[in-house]
Amino acid sequence: MCLQGMVCVLEEGNALCIVRDQTTGRNESTNKINIIVPASTTVQELLQEVGRKYQYDSDSFELLLQRSSDSNMIVLNEHREKNIEAIGVNFESGTRNMFIITDLPGTTLRKVTTTDAGEDDMLLGASASPTAGGDYTHSSPAPPPPPIMSTSTEYTYTSAIIKPDTGYVGLVNQAMTCYLNSLLQALYMTPEFRNALYKWEFDGTEQEEAKSIPYQLQKLFLLLQTSAKSAVETTELTRSFGWHSNEAWQQHDIQELCRVMFDALEQKFKNTQHSDLILRLYEGKMIDYVKCLDCSTEKSREDTFLDIPLPVRPFGSTVAYGSVEEALRAFVQPETLDGNNQYFCEKCNKKCDAHKGLKFSKFPYLLTLHLKRFDFDYQTLHRIKLNDKVVFPDLLNLNSFILTAASSKEDSETVTEDMIVKNDDSSTTDSGSALDDESCQGTDTTILTQDIDYQEDDEGIDMSNGPNHHENEKNRRHTLQRGPYMYELFSIMIHSGSASGGHYYAYIKDFKSKEWFCFNDQTVSRITKDDIQKTYGGGPLKGYYSGAYSSSTNAYMLMYRQIDKTRNCDALSAEEFPPHIKNLLLKIQQKEESDRLLLEKEMDMCKLKVYFRHLTTNTVTYIKLPCENQTILREVTFIAYKILKLEDVIPLDRCRLVNYDHLQDTIECSFEGREEDPIGDILYILRSNFKYDLLLETRREDQNFEVYRIGGVAIKVFVVNVETEEVDGPTIVRGNLSQTVKEFKGTLAKVLNLNADTLKIVLEKYSNESRLLENDDKTLKVEGFFGSNKIFVANSCDEDPEKPYVISKLHKIIDRFEHIITLHLVLPDLDKETLDKLVIPPLVVDVNHNGSSDCSPKSCENCDTLGVEESDGSAAGTTARDNSPQPLGDAEDEGMGATGHSDQSASEDSSLTDSDRTIVGDAPDECLAQLSSPSDSPPGSDQQNVSSPEEGNTNTYHSFAKEPSGATENWDDEEADTYNTASRASNYYFRATPYKEDSHKMLKVLVDKRMILGTLKKDLETYVGVPLEYFKIYRLYSNQQEYECARLTETLSTFRDDEKLTVRLGRALRKGEHRGKVYQLLLNAKEPSKFLCDWILGKGMLVGDAKREILEELKRKYSINISYDRCRLRKKSWKNPGKVYLDTQKFEDISLFANWEMFLQELPGPEPATSSIQLLLFVRQWCPSTLELKPFDEVLLDGTTISELKEKISALSGIPVENLELAKGQSSFPCDMSVLGIHTELDWAPQTVTVDSWPFNIYEDGHVILYR
Repeated sequence: MCLQGMVCVLEEGNALCIVRDQTTGRNESTNKINIIVPASTTVQELLQEVGRKYQYDSDSFELLLQRSSDSNMIVLNEHREKNIEAIGVNFESGTRNMFIITDLPGTTLRKVTTTDAGEDDMLLGASASPTAGGDYTHSSPAPPPPPIMSTSTEYTYTSAIIKPDTGYVGLVNQAMTCYLNSLLQALYMTPEFRNALYKWEFDGTEQEEAKSIPYQLQKLFLLLQTSAKSAVETTELTRSFGWHSNEAWQQHDIQELCRVMFDALEQKFKNTQHSDLILRLYEGKMIDYVKCLDCSTEKSREDTFLDIPLPVRPFGSTVAYGSVEEALRAFVQPETLDGNNQYFCEKCNKKCDAHKGLKFSKFPYLLTLHLKRFDFDYQTLHRIKLNDKVVFPDLLNLNSFILTAASSKEDSETVTEDMIVKNDDSSTTDSGSALDDESCQGTDTTILTQDIDYQEDDEGIDMSNGPNHHENEKNRRHTLQRGPYMYELFSIMIHSGSASGGHYYAYIKDFKSKEWFCFNDQTVSRITKDDIQKTYGGGPLKGYYSGAYSSSTNAYMLMYRQIDKTRNCDALSAEEFPPHIKNLLLKIQQKEESDRLLLEKEMDMCKLKVYFRHLTTNTVTYIKLPCENQTILREVTFIAYKILKLEDVIPLDRCRLVNYDHLQDTIECSFEGREEDPIGDILYILRSNFKYDLLLETRREDQNFEVYRIGGVAIKVFVVNVETEEVDGPTIVRGNLSQTVKEFKGTLAKVLNLNADTLKIVLEKYSNESRLLENDDKTLKVEGFFGSNKIFVANSCDEDPEKPYVISKLHKIIDRFEHIITLHLVLPDLDKETLDKLVIPPLVVDVNHNGSSDCSPKSCENCDTLGVEESDGSAAGTTARDNSPQPLGDAEDEGMGATGHSDQSASEDSSLTDSDRTIVGDAPDECLAQLSSPSDSPPGSDQQNVSSPEEGNTNTYHSFAKEPSGATENWDDEEADTYNTASRASNYYFRATPYKEDSHKMLKVLVDKRMILGTLKKDLETYVGVPLEYFKIYRLYSNQQEYECARLTETLSTFRDDEKLTVRLGRALRKGEHRGKVYQLLLNAKEPSKFLCDWILGKGMLVGDAKREILEELKRKYSINISYDRCRLRKKSWKNPGKVYLDTQKFEDISLFANWEMFLQELPGPEPATSSIQLLLFVRQWCPSTLELKPFDEVLLDGTTISELKEKISALSGIPVENLELAKGQSSFPCDMSVLGIHTELDWAPQTVTVDSWPFNIYEDGHVILYR
């Protein structure tokens, strides 16, 4: 997919919107577009953008959003003034928001003609850096980047294979790689660079090809020269940089990228005939000098440069240099050292006035000029862009800047103070600061140039022939004069945007045809001289810091080539390619042909996702099944059946494929009579709901498959007994949106064995509002059924048939039941060995609260039900529950005070934000339900449900069979006092029913989600069979990681309906003990931190003893065998390894806290550390030539000196100490960062002699040091 022009916003999220055109007059070739929008976008702006992309009047179509949170369709036209985030657009990473354009009822779709993108489009954020769009009020870019808000379907595969009439190929923007594309096109259009790259021959292996920058660059240039496509990808090249996919979304500077690439090429070209390629083409020389004005003695040194940074304005000035030549003259004007800044002359043996400055001694063959348009406003503390007009010529004469030995003295004597423009950019050497400094330092200056004629409407356009015209004419005349340093302009890198972000593209000249082209990512177009003049910049004078929030389009970097007939050349044609390039071209063409055939095959293929529900474990798995569109449904069913290996499980004739919605866990439709139809045709009829997944449904031998029509919905039904106030269910019943309420009552009566004539249906919709369906002639769709539905059915609303529903008994029961959820708990085995090992005492049942002492716990070995025992002082059969206060518990035992520092947190609350914790807080008193259970009420019974998936937020099917008569149903009437909180009434429903699943003891619990976890544990105590202090409840999250529910005072609000929980045993903490987590440290693994187990440590315990016990448990329980002498325990702080714990230390000297975390690290040999004052550091070698990091090593320091660290690294790596450079790793372990960041962002020359001083600041084990 083309990503050209994606919007980048610095402080707000972006949403991916996929828009499909379903209007009657749609164009099938462009019926889908992708749009990237920031969170601040309004619905009106989105409508206008969609209309612009499809060329529709935004008032003549209807735009629908299929909201991902609840699958509801929202009509956006009714919310034009709202923000798109407020109506339900999802801004989470990787989420696709589905929109549909349909005909607006009563309105004819009107088409409009759109114009080219202008400034209004730029306002949407033409950005290739992570920033908000700027203000383009003073811009007239030419040509600007296309509208950046959308990724248009105009860039389809068809258009991608057609080369534009310009003869040049563009580069696809991966996300924000426009700066990279501009540089690559400029290098490609440099014949000398391209030819030299073609002459280099790669001699590595196929595995090394992917990491070789020169090879991938060579391959890309070959594609740019020979491909028939309009644009080619750069992903293989960026992978050779070491970039991951997310780094395509990071902004880098063109200069920075250019240097990294040149460094890599130099490293690869070493010891080849091209070893001096970069220096030969791009390196210039200059002299950095100081000259005494008393004795004329001059001291100097010669430095090299690859580009020249030219300030746009002198520091503090409001007037810019008028031209590149003037900026160059200011660059080399000497600074006078006088007054307190006098220079000490060794010859005069005193302080003297002196001139300090730069002189060019050699210009490179390819000259790069960097216009420093970005500055920093020290008043507003904002980075700003200087949009001043700076003219640059087609021909640049630099002969006057080279001082010969004869003219040097004469020139230096003729320099007057009036002509001096002071400037502190004293060096553009490879090691100097001028290349890296973004600000032009200096003092006030007097500019002697032409008058500046700024024009508000024609920014940057030289309306007169002006100074540039005269400059070019003068330079053309100079070509007839002697002098080697004449240059012609061939590349202009352009930045369109503000200091906070923007878009890069390039104007580049074809040396052969002398034509200029605009290379704007995948678009290549011809331009004129007027277009070039628009890049000079300009605008009204507003003061020095006027560019803080303005944005414009102007030249940022210029490339010139020296006019030299002996060196100037044309690019190699295909006939002139070296043999190895011809072989590479043949290899590329063969791969393209192979890809083309594969694509044709894939276009005739469909990739199916087939789900299957395991018959015994009830878990859902899926397979990906590619098949040809012409494969009939019966054959697809057989293939899925074979892949899932069901031959020995169930016969094929009891399986079928149906359309399935995995998110809602529902069957959408079945395909009766279409077993011989091609799967492609079947998928085509499903396009209206965009749900293409399939489920391999099975049936029992005595059961028939149910017919599911398109438009069907799965409805969760609860049966209410108004007399006993019992609620049974849920049962899943299939309905159709086109059914009337009367027809649906008949379906319910048949499934649930009820009387259709007296049946009352109550529909629960949003915010738990319930509504009685009173009109039997309305359809389910009209009544509001959609997606997930929940209804309550009863034979009457109240004993008084005349009483309105809102004050009826049925409404009262439903209102109380609205907070009920179903939980399924896996219960632990209570074998004697486990209980003895964990020192878990038997449960003592208080007969005054928990029933008879004859049976404890409430599960009986010889029966399938849970008995409800009588409590003392109550009538027989009364359902009762413990009315004792909730246990205070041990805060450490239950994980209270968890810091959440673990990336695999011990507590469920680590996944909650502060706002989440507010939402799941204790329910207010007025929300507490008031419901009593009759003393003689018979236990309720759930009905059999149809074999159909269940709706709602669930991951499982359920057949709710009739519950055992011993099921316990309670409405809690206890006064709870947990963790010293104030007493409050908690009248919460609780009902538990035991069952078995795949030989596991299970417990089905219906419970009020406003109940707190402590109360739930108390209610579960007799079912688990041990005191609540000795068991824990765990939740399973989507990453298959278990999290302990540790905060007893939090409600069950975050629990999902039908969620599966696990109950695990664990002993209570003794005094001085703390529970924590042990992780394995895997230094060079992709995920260096792996959770092993929970553990308890006590005060005074030896580290060695704790380590031995942990190793024994890992071996016994997980078959992990680690030698005692080849491992260590060490502190874990967030993701970072910390202080090493010696075996002889005690957890008395070592601080121990609740919810501690610790690493177990396996060692290659015996523990080298012998003292707690030694320092253990991780070291890793950075290889600039291959842009790779080698695996981690570890060094042990007895002191804190840098010299000792270098000696240890030298002994480890074999690199001489004097050649070592060190840098401290950034961020959390393992300190991953992009290769560009390693190369340019780290401080490789720290001025310190110890590791415990700035910038290292290392005081503890576990820090990462990079070396090269």
